[in-house]
Amino acid sequence: MVRFKNRYLLCEFNWHDGRVDETLTELAVISVFRNEFALNFGDVGSGAFMGSVNVKYWNPVCGIAVVRVGRDIYRKLWASMTLLREIKGRSVAVRVLHVGSTLRSSQNASIERIESKYEKLTRRGVMPGGARAVSKNKTDAARVIHALQP
Repeated sequence: MVRFKNRYLLCEFNWHDGRVDETLTELAVISVFRNEFALNFGDVGSGAFMGSVNVKYWNPVCGIAVVRVGRDIYRKLWASMTLLREIKGRSVAVRVLHVGSTLRSSQNASIERIESKYEKLTRRGVMPGGARAVSKNKTDAARVIHALQP
């Protein structure tokens, strides 16, 4: 029996206008990745993309996503993410922060990144609240990410 081997990519969406877009959902993120993948790698690449890509976690406030992808095409998806410049008419830069072979390693990296992002957002005044709100949001994010464990 052959096992399907995955890679988990921790991606950060940096919006150039600095605003938070909470209307972007996991399905919209996947469709944007699918369109960009088809643009860069054609129909054959798009067919390989279809069965092996899934967004395991999406946080629109921080712009952080954990994407599961097959091991054979993860570099192509990484390249497509890097070449992505616009989502819904807004300029964006997508950066891959971590590549892991297990969901747990990507979860740990995403928790660290989310904590630092929440602290930065609070310091800039984008998110209301003080230390209590930040710690609550970090705890909620950690709880959601740990709930993904199989």
